[in-house]
Amino acid sequence: MSRLKGLQRKFQFNRDTGFGAGSTNQGDRLLNRDGTFNVKRTGQSILERVNPFHQLIMMSWPKFNAMVLLVFVTLNLLFTGIYYWIGLEELVGTTHTDPISKFIEVFSFSAQTLTTVGYGRVSPLGNLASLMASLEALLGLSGFALVTGLLYGRFSRPNAKLLSSANAIIAPYQDKTALMFRIANGRSNQLIECEAIVLFNYVEREKGERKFINLELELAKVTALSLSWTIVHPIDEKSPLYGLNKEEILDMNAEIILMFKAFDDTYSQAIHTRLSYTANEMIYGAKFLPMYKRSENGYATLLELNKIGQYQLVTLPDFKPLESINLEPEL
Repeated sequence: MSRLKGLQRKFQFNRDTGFGAGSTNQGDRLLNRDGTFNVKRTGQSILERVNPFHQLIMMSWPKFNAMVLLVFVTLNLLFTGIYYWIGLEELVGTTHTDPISKFIEVFSFSAQTLTTVGYGRVSPLGNLASLMASLEALLGLSGFALVTGLLYGRFSRPNAKLLSSANAIIAPYQDKTALMFRIANGRSNQLIECEAIVLFNYVEREKGERKFINLELELAKVTALSLSWTIVHPIDEKSPLYGLNKEEILDMNAEIILMFKAFDDTYSQAIHTRLSYTANEMIYGAKFLPMYKRSENGYATLLELNKIGQYQLVTLPDFKPLESINLEPEL
């Protein structure tokens, strides 16, 4: 408890984090592993919560493709059932007689009408069938126009594919220790003017509140993220981690949050992303292994992204007891 009071006296808390300091997430992480905020919104009706455009733009590609395929198949099954209900005698050009082949033939006609391909062998003859085919064609044109707009929105939306080490580590650093984690650009585009802000937050159990402290970094900005970037926070007398061991940080429900922003040279737009490490994801006594080397011909640099989280265990220098640190705020 005295250590936390020492932190409160020595360090100025960041009060503009956007996470709030009240009784928020005392035990859970504030950021999920995918960088999204661990926040569930309530107090809205179902209609207010549903935002189809936002959900379709933000959902993963496998889900989006599966949804488009599901809607396509469902619409064709619906209109196939309508043509059966109207009567297949109103469709001319059908040749199959067994039920399965006949169903496939009508389903194919529906798909050709929906996509406005219209091969011409099967065509509507009666008025009601012609009306349904016209409605299906109109629905298909509108639907594919909507899908085209969504595809453009998804492809044109700038976002960062920031790879990161699975763990943050406490490593030897200039005769002391440092908190480190490693990031790299997962795409071949160019990220320039990169900036990192790292927050240390923990739970003050007496008040049930989270406290946030900005961590000073060895390097907070880089001109370009062409290789990997090991973000380093030296653990010295100015650090809130100074003198704290693993058990104490676990007891504090600590979490390290990275707020990353850069300029995407491909889209000519700024991009933002986030990630976090909980106390359980911190390795004490380790150092990262190299993840890039010269190519065999010596004319290029090979960046081995699969090695971004590889480390080896090392011995750390002894921590200085926190009680021996002057915790009074500097004037």
